[in-house]
Amino acid sequence: MKRIILGALDYGLAFGINRTLRDLLEDARLSAIGCIVVADLWSREYKPLLETADKVGKRGLIGLNIVLTGDQFTPLSERMHTTYGGKMFARFHMDRRARLRLLPDEIIKDEIKAQLAAFTQKMGFEPSFVTIREGLLERSVILRLLLDAIDELGFKTKPDLLSPVRAGPQASRLKRIAGERGHQMLPWGAPLPEIPEADDLLGRLRTFFNGMPDGIFIPCLPGVADDRLRREEPLSKILIRECQYTVLSSERFFRILMEKDVFLF
Repeated sequence: MKRIILGALDYGLAFGINRTLRDLLEDARLSAIGCIVVADLWSREYKPLLETADKVGKRGLIGLNIVLTGDQFTPLSERMHTTYGGKMFARFHMDRRARLRLLPDEIIKDEIKAQLAAFTQKMGFEPSFVTIREGLLERSVILRLLLDAIDELGFKTKPDLLSPVRAGPQASRLKRIAGERGHQMLPWGAPLPEIPEADDLLGRLRTFFNGMPDGIFIPCLPGVADDRLRREEPLSKILIRECQYTVLSSERFFRILMEKDVFLF
């Protein structure tokens, strides 16, 4: 039997997403939830997630998706908030500075530590896994800042890290850096197909899991539309979210897993 980690990394963005992810995790149709603690809903939506964590125990993974970019989010650390006027970096700007080794390392590390602390303070436990939004862990300098932040906070356990890239030389290099510091790097797989029709998605899933290695992380984005989501996302993406929710909660999806001898961690 092959184990895969089917996870969604956007808990906190909207009530319709949050409810969906909790339901799927409790019903064993999802393996992992990644939380965005800089989202404005986090301060109240962590409470129902705590109840879900109690229900699923070690059967489900609850981790942290750190945000360093995006104009819809506000930094948690006072240092980054003051230095950059309450704004996160633009993705292209941060990527360029990372390539040139011109990042404000201490400011970024402070923000990473603030988000790690915000998760553990609310949830009462350390994250099972950590990643950084928009694939920024592909830059080794940012990966090392994350590893330093975790060490400085004195975590009792070493959380798994999600590789931001598919299998290849870069993934191997990142895995080596993480391994030298005692962390496992979970391999990143192809995302669940983004299709708006349930029958089409179910058809694709009959071959989707073929050839996948054991322990791979498969990202997905199920959700149900609410007023916030309708304001912030295009209809095309909402339809994909709702299609994934319909499929993942269906008995046909469960049968496909059985046929393919796939186990959701």
